[in-house]
Amino acid sequence: MAQARTMEYQITRQLLRRREGRGRARGARLGVERLISGVAVVAAVVVLGSVFQELLWALLAGAVVLTLGTNSAR
Repeated sequence: MAQARTMEYQITRQLLRRREGRGRARGARLGVERLISGVAVVAAVVVLGSVFQELLWALLAGAVVLTLGTNSAR
């Protein structure tokens, strides 16, 4: 009976060590996921910032053309 308890104790300790190892791996994985998310957000802001700037100029040019076209029709 003592041997069975010793084996049970060893198996339980091994399982707990594995679980602790997974917890550390999850923590590292969470840090990497946060880094990737941060880089993705920065890239999206840079791309959208440059696109919106071009769209603003296109909108302004369209407004000028529309204004000149409607003024000359009168």
